[in-house]
This record gives sequence, C-alpha cells and structure tokens, in this order.
Amino acid sequence: MLIDIHSHLVMPEYLEFLTGRGNLPKAVLRGGAYFISCGGGYTQTSSAVHADVEQKLRDMEQIGVDLAVINHGIPGPEMLGGAEADDWAARMNDFQAEVIQKYPGNFIGWANIGFGSPERSIQEVDRCINELGYKGVQLFSNINQKVVDSPEFMFVYRHIAKLGVPINLHPTAPMNLNGMDLQPLVRGMSLMFDSTLATMRLVMSGIFEEEPGFKLIVPHTGGWVPYLRGRVERMIDIYEPPEGEPKLARPSAESVGRIYVDTVAHSPETMKYCYDMFGPEKIMFGTDHPFMHWEIYREMMDGLECTDAERELIYHGNAESLLNL
Repeated sequence: MLIDIHSHLVMPEYLEFLTGRGNLPKAVLRGGAYFISCGGGYTQTSSAVHADVEQKLRDMEQIGVDLAVINHGIPGPEMLGGAEADDWAARMNDFQAEVIQKYPGNFIGWANIGFGSPERSIQEVDRCINELGYKGVQLFSNINQKVVDSPEFMFVYRHIAKLGVPINLHPTAPMNLNGMDLQPLVRGMSLMFDSTLATMRLVMSGIFEEEPGFKLIVPHTGGWVPYLRGRVERMIDIYEPPEGEPKLARPSAESVGRIYVDTVAHSPETMKYCYDMFGPEKIMFGTDHPFMHWEIYREMMDGLECTDAERELIYHGNAESLLNL
C-alpha cells in the first residue's frame, strides 16, 4: 500500500473566476496556462495538467500510488477575503468531494477554509469532516498576508484539534519577497521559509501544549524546520515574552517534535537527514504531484537505509493512523 499525502488538483472554475477579477488574486490565461498574481508580489502558474484527474491516475499507477490525498494548492480561497473566500472554500470542497466520489478508492481530500468569517470557517470544517468525509484540513502558511497565529484564527485551529483531525500546512504567496527577485529563489527558498515561519509561530502560540489533539503536517520535509530547529528552539526557550503573550511551559523541542513531514525532499541526503531528525514515525510519503520531480520520491524512499517496517510506516502506516483510515 502506498499513500501520497501531498497531491494537488486545482478547480478549473476557480481559475476561470480569477480571470475576471480586478483585485488580487487575479489571473491571465495565456498559452493554455493561468498566470495568477497574488498578494505580496507572488505569481503562481497553473497549467492544464494541474486539473487533469485522468493524468493524475496514470501517474499514480506509474509509481505505484494507491491513494492520494488531494488539495487545491495556491491560490487558496482565503486570498479572496470576506464572504467570497468562504463561498469559494465551500465550492472547492464540493468539487473535491465530487472527484473523490467519482473515483472511489483513489482519493481522499484536505478540506479548504476561507477564513472570511471564523464562524463560517468552523461550520465548513464541520460540514467537510462530518458530512463529506474529509480526513483533515488544509491551512496555508499565511492567511491573505496575515500571520497564521493571529488571534482571530486561533480558535478555528482549536476547534479542528478537538475534532481529532490533522492540519496540512502548505506554503502560499510569501509575506516577504525582499531580495527574492530571482524566481528560483522564490520557489526554492521563500515558499519554504514562509511555511517554516508559520510552523514556529504556531509552536510559540502554545497551541501544541494547550491542545493535545493538535496535529500538524509540514510538507516539503518540514521546510527549513529540520535545519534551524535547534537554534530556534534555544531562542524560544530563553525568550521572555511581554506581559499577556504566551510563554511555553515545556521545552519548545517537545512541540516541534510533534510535527509530521512528508518526503518531498529533492535529494536523498535531505531525506536521510529528515529521517534521522524526525524518525520514521513522523514521516509520510508525498510527491507534490503534478509539480516538478514528483516521480523521484518513490525511488528515493526505496533507497533510504531503514528497516522494512519503518518503510511501511512511511509509505502508508503513519497516514492510515493520522487520517484514521
């Protein structure tokens, strides 16, 4: 059994909608691809293959994936703001649910949240988990250029934690592109930093300590977290916050140690480092399909020096447990 925890499928109607907008996010269709201008100066490109379910199934068969957890990816509905964001989150969730129903046994999904209204966001989470059969929730690394631990968002995460389902923290249009005028640095570094920043802000918020059921997946092998965690953890542990701000009761390493990561590592050496850093119980197979090099991660994982039992955890056991499959 092989479960791909990280697989993208865009909703064509959403991209078409963005072509008619005057405000960000907005899209231009050129040469069969959508070029989407997002907040903060970031541009996302979405080609036809990003919405092609049949091609996804063929690619899954090529590397032996039995089940893929689909998410919409950038741009998420939260970029729209207000009621429009909540409306499109619900439409995206209905779209994904239709795909899951049409191809039984091939897909499950991450639920989308609009964050236009916290109350509607919670209602949509409940609808997705209790009525549509979703197994977890997608959260982007900032909410329309606001940090994820802003007070108005925190009780949504607490509600999700009490439901016992995980949150998948995916990067989005970064809040900081200073010095990132070269496109490879944006996709190769800035996106990863944005998800790393979001992760560590959630650690500092205290939600891991307050909510035993808070479960966080940080794709792309955790962004920069594995490499910076020792330094940042020390800084957090000696930090004396201003009055009224949270102070962790336990070493921050305990919170960081609870995150899960996937296998989108881009090099065997990186994968081995994350295996050593997090352990096989915290890693799940993922491909970032259909984005570049999605086909290398099965071969990379087959070559990882670990026991057969550990490989089975990474390939399906951890996902089955976390997603209650």
